[in-house]
Amino acid sequence: MVSMSIEYILGTIGVALAALITVFGWGHSKGKATAEQAASERETQRAIEAQQAASQRQTETAKEASDVQGTVTRMSGSDVDNELRNEWINKG
Repeated sequence: MVSMSIEYILGTIGVALAALITVFGWGHSKGKATAEQAASERETQRAIEAQQAASQRQTETAKEASDVQGTVTRMSGSDVDNELRNEWINKG
């Protein structure tokens, strides 16, 4: 009788430990999946922000180039020559 009750107690403890390990493993995998999803969302957001910044820089550059083209178009040939000579000649 004593051996049966010890076996019963040990069996109950074993089942309880197995249940705890299962619950821990399930919680760990769920937490890991949540963390991976959050990391993926952060990476996606960073990529979107980088693309928007690049697009904005490209738009600003195109506008500046258009402004310069318009300025040069309105200037006479000698004014363009003088501007290039004054601003772009190596003064070293």
